[in-house]
Amino acid sequence: MADIERDRFVALAFCRADLLFELDDDHDVVFAAGATSVLLGEAAEALSGRRFVDLIAESDRGLAVEVLEAARAQGRIDDVVVRLNGTGNRRPNVALAGYRVPDFDNHFFLALKMEPALQSERLSEAELKRDGESGLLDEASYAGLAAERAQSFRRAGGRPQITMVKVESLNEMTQALGASDRKRIMGEIGDILTRHSLGGGTAGRVGDEAFSYLHRDDVDPEEVSSLISDAARKLFNTEVKPHAHTLDADGAGLAEHQVARAIAHTIRSFSEKGDHALDKKKSLAQVLSGMVSDTIDNVAYIRRMVAGRDFDMAFMPICDLRLERVSHFEALTRPRDAKAGTSPYHLFSLAEEVGIVHELDMAIVETTIQTMNSLVRERGLMPPVAINLSGQSLSNPQFVEELTRMLRRSGMPPRKLMFELTESVKVEHLPEVNAVIQDLRRLGYRFCLDDFGSGAASFDYLNGLDVDIVKFDGPVVKRASSSQKGSDLLSSMTKMCASMGIRTVAEMVEDKRMAGRVYQCGVDFGQGYYFGKPDFNPFIFADRFMGGL
Repeated sequence: MADIERDRFVALAFCRADLLFELDDDHDVVFAAGATSVLLGEAAEALSGRRFVDLIAESDRGLAVEVLEAARAQGRIDDVVVRLNGTGNRRPNVALAGYRVPDFDNHFFLALKMEPALQSERLSEAELKRDGESGLLDEASYAGLAAERAQSFRRAGGRPQITMVKVESLNEMTQALGASDRKRIMGEIGDILTRHSLGGGTAGRVGDEAFSYLHRDDVDPEEVSSLISDAARKLFNTEVKPHAHTLDADGAGLAEHQVARAIAHTIRSFSEKGDHALDKKKSLAQVLSGMVSDTIDNVAYIRRMVAGRDFDMAFMPICDLRLERVSHFEALTRPRDAKAGTSPYHLFSLAEEVGIVHELDMAIVETTIQTMNSLVRERGLMPPVAINLSGQSLSNPQFVEELTRMLRRSGMPPRKLMFELTESVKVEHLPEVNAVIQDLRRLGYRFCLDDFGSGAASFDYLNGLDVDIVKFDGPVVKRASSSQKGSDLLSSMTKMCASMGIRTVAEMVEDKRMAGRVYQCGVDFGQGYYFGKPDFNPFIFADRFMGGL
């Protein structure tokens, strides 16, 4: 009877899992069931007595150990993503969940489920990029992996922390060394940080003298810094001064999945600013605490701004270059009480980093339509308006459903609205996003690909997305007006777009000479201060509205 009951529970569990494991207190397999032959290359019975962590890919093995240890106290693991040590070169990603049950000799009961989305979202070990000298992850790879592992460790009940290390005098010391000796000390620093990082691989180089690592809260950063000093002294009889500051991977007001992203945003900000981030009057701790505090404060500000619709829309004219008349406007968000020095672009980038840009985009679309309806009632007909949308939002099915529903009940004719797809973050799933764009185009809404020419991804987007308009990035336009080579390049891109039936816009057109130059290159529309600055009242341009409104 007991075997029948067990088989029944196993069968029910497969509604949620592809693999089931029972582990003893030493993390050895007591029982296994499921698609073990397919995913692990061995029959379930053959796994009994094996160390569970040996079934995990080597790159995630350290993380698996740390998660299981953290779950000893927490008792629960919620969907931690790890790679399996599959057959051949297969390293499938699975979501691991389970419990530690005191009534069963403190055994762990684990369910592992294959998730199709996970297979493309996680970078493989080969895709992670490393610094050539230290062997540590580069800034971008580290920020992404630290975000992911911080989230996983929190789900297992652990308390992840992130430490930033500034090694003063490192550049001065290494400049006096040969290439091989420089690599030795960098490699030693890399080894020390890797050994003490969460899962044994969550450490990165984020600047010339700056490093960072994610770790458990029982790791002593001062001890790690001492090891770096000792290594420099032992290898080259010289002194370096590592200054470390540790941050909890936590943040007031942020959802679980946003906490790690906020930390990743701080890492990127620190990396981008480099030594400029280090005020000589402040310690590293003060600088980093300030950066994290700014991140958390700005996320809270975005949330308040969205909830209270605490922003206004300004309208920037986009003109037909031949007629120099207003074809349409771009709606630009103007927060009412943003901190000095905080640009709308920074707020949008942060919203994308922490995964709340869909909330901001929805509020902006709704506010723009309400503003347009109010203006039309008071002043009469006006040209169409383009609204910026993040590719991240268009990748969110819930956002798309809500957007479509809101557009239908708004009463705004589709020909009066268009959407500009921004390139601030990479669009990962072009076919899915293109399907959304085509659904909206069939309803009568036009789409513009913004910032074209700003990176190699532009041509991937143009190839993968069917749009009505392409807007050339400002630097592309400036080069076209300052050199023949730049002009020839813009002409070529314009002809390419025209051959596909796509109209074109040049932004940052500052004077009449630039307007004439881009017109000669075949561009259809221009945007920039030459045609007019953004204004809350679009009707100041009414004398230049195109006919047929």
